[in-house]
Amino acid sequence: MYYLSSSLSDRINYDEAARAYARECMRGAEMPIREIDPVTLARHVIALEGLPETDDPEEAEARFIDAFIAEHAEMLRDEIDDAIDEYDVGDIEAHVRPCRLLWMPNADSLEALGDAAGYFGDNGGDPAGDLWLAPAEIFSDDQIASAVRAGGKVIDGYAFPYPSGVDIDRYMQCIIEPGCVAIGGWCAYSSWGDVGYALDRNVATAVCAASIARAKEEEEEENQD
Repeated sequence: MYYLSSSLSDRINYDEAARAYARECMRGAEMPIREIDPVTLARHVIALEGLPETDDPEEAEARFIDAFIAEHAEMLRDEIDDAIDEYDVGDIEAHVRPCRLLWMPNADSLEALGDAAGYFGDNGGDPAGDLWLAPAEIFSDDQIASAVRAGGKVIDGYAFPYPSGVDIDRYMQCIIEPGCVAIGGWCAYSSWGDVGYALDRNVATAVCAASIARAKEEEEEENQD
């Protein structure tokens, strides 16, 4: 690992070396990329091997962890792109857009929102996925304040089309299949104009692709009848 000083070239070399090492560690992990927590892995490596000599240990550790996060995101994106290539679903990235989301920690926390809790429901039931997310713009300032007091957060996320239902199966061999994904971190509503939300762009891309692929299958099945 390169020495980290205040020199710009040192920082660039350090980051490049840290990312290369992160990729090596994740490729050597005995689990799929989607199951790796990059922060936990980075901290484990630091605990085992320590950090190189540096003028600023705190910054060195932060940059090392950031390198693992960035490399994990790139490797996960590659896995998702490879899976999407198997299905004729067009340019999924063009469908995914940034947005501000209200994230609630659990179903019980929704009670603090009163009638506004209905924004997190889908035809009277739970949304698809594993999170409670809704666009922040639909809530009033008072509702947002109540949500925050109940443990909610307004965070950056992503919205995407959701034309057909998607299930989560973490034991899938592939990260994406029509109507199924192996990753969480999202929710979707069929009663809100078929829209989904995710915290991570890679997750949004995967779920959107699985939904569009399943919708295409359903259309083909209908045409065959």
